[in-house]
Amino acid sequence: MDSKSALALAKNPVFHEKSKHIRIKYHFLRSCLEDGTIKAEHVSTTDQLADILTKSLGKAKFQEMRGRIVLRQINPKANKAKGEN
Repeated sequence: MDSKSALALAKNPVFHEKSKHIRIKYHFLRSCLEDGTIKAEHVSTTDQLADILTKSLGKAKFQEMRGRIVLRQINPKANKAKGEN
């Protein structure tokens, strides 16, 4: 999670009393945290891989993020030769 307040909300039931406007389905995460199904940790802004999809990045930062999420270039000509669309 990249928001410390979201992380606190997920881990601390006291915050839930102040957030009744959040739909019940979102409280599913808290249940998963409590039973150990998932683990939530803070992710600093510099390590947030979603930035490549949500922010305008400089060339160097874009290339770094692209390498970290393992994007591959798709060759449409090669796929047509294999019979794929």
